[in-house]
Amino acid sequence: MANPLQLRRLRLDTDVWNVWRQENPTVRVDLRGADLENLDLRLANLREADLRESSLIMANLTGADLRGADLRNANLVGARMIGVDIANTDLRGADIRTAEDLTQEQLAETRGDRATVLPEPLDRPGHWAG
Repeated sequence: MANPLQLRRLRLDTDVWNVWRQENPTVRVDLRGADLENLDLRLANLREADLRESSLIMANLTGADLRGADLRNANLVGARMIGVDIANTDLRGADIRTAEDLTQEQLAETRGDRATVLPEPLDRPGHWAG
């Protein structure tokens, strides 16, 4: 279950969230199962956040930092992904079938598996788990 204080802070304002992250670099971000649908998360610092089973349907993640985030079984249907840094992100079981602006180069830096649902034009990276 998501940390309610962190979830409230993120929903309030991305700039406030980013300042809080900068001031609290060692605090573990727990947004497991959070409803983040349709949120404007442009440039949000979600680095190493636990976003397992969260709903990011139609969220605007343009330019967000998701390096090392755990997005296992998350729903990113329709999420805007232009310029998102997803290096070392765990996408196992995630649904990214209609994520917008996701590139093969971005996927190449992630972890995933057969349960990860990809957009039609993109290929499963060879290093992903069976």
